[in-house]
Amino acid sequence: MFRLLSAIVVVTASLSFAQAEEETTTTVSVPGLNVTVKSQLPAERAPAPAPAPAPTRTQAPPPRTFGGEQFSIDYSPFGVPGSNIKVVSPEGALGEVWSDDGSLVTRSSVPFIFEGKGDQFYRVILVGADGALLLDKKFEVKRFIGGTLKLKGAAAPAPAPAAAPAPQGMADADFDALVEAVNDAGFGNEKLGVIETAANSHVFTVEQVGKLIDLLSMSDEKVGVVERTKKKLVDRQNAFKLLEHFTFSADKERVRKLLK
Repeated sequence: MFRLLSAIVVVTASLSFAQAEEETTTTVSVPGLNVTVKSQLPAERAPAPAPAPAPTRTQAPPPRTFGGEQFSIDYSPFGVPGSNIKVVSPEGALGEVWSDDGSLVTRSSVPFIFEGKGDQFYRVILVGADGALLLDKKFEVKRFIGGTLKLKGAAAPAPAPAAAPAPQGMADADFDALVEAVNDAGFGNEKLGVIETAANSHVFTVEQVGKLIDLLSMSDEKVGVVERTKKKLVDRQNAFKLLEHFTFSADKERVRKLLK
């Protein structure tokens, strides 16, 4: 009987460590002793979740040929490394490059460059911003020569011309000294003499000549300033602005004749 009870205890202890368990009760009759045994049975486990489906592989669009007559490719050993094709136009279009095995090589916006395997053909698809198909054609990637693919007649944009520097007349410090000397001169002829002397070795902007005109008070003197500086204007295309410094029509007409 002692051995039987020991076996029952061992069984009960072993089952008590099962993970998901269900409890059952069993009565064992032994001569002179009734023993009730509680046992734990593993509960039925829920089925494992089905594995997630593998992602669908990106598929190339159906075969088609479109827009090839509008595009050209230039193979050149300069500018583009071998086994590369640089797509340069139309800028902003969405481009895709597919290999013959149906795999996507690259997807990018124009301009872009892609590297392939030498002496193989790759399918290039270009779609405009409005969704319209622009190109769907195969082009060869050459082993030692790079290629530039572009819309026919689409030249690279020319760099914006540099802004022309503003015309430079008499240096500011020198012009300020000239104005001071003109103001220090007593009469109109003296003032004109100072301006004439400066004009022998300096050039002026129209704005500077206008300021000199305003330093004189008589009409003849004002016109005399134009006469002495007309050949030293660095921005002669703006000479018409000198007319603003004259009040009388006769004076303006005299200035027009001097500036012809």
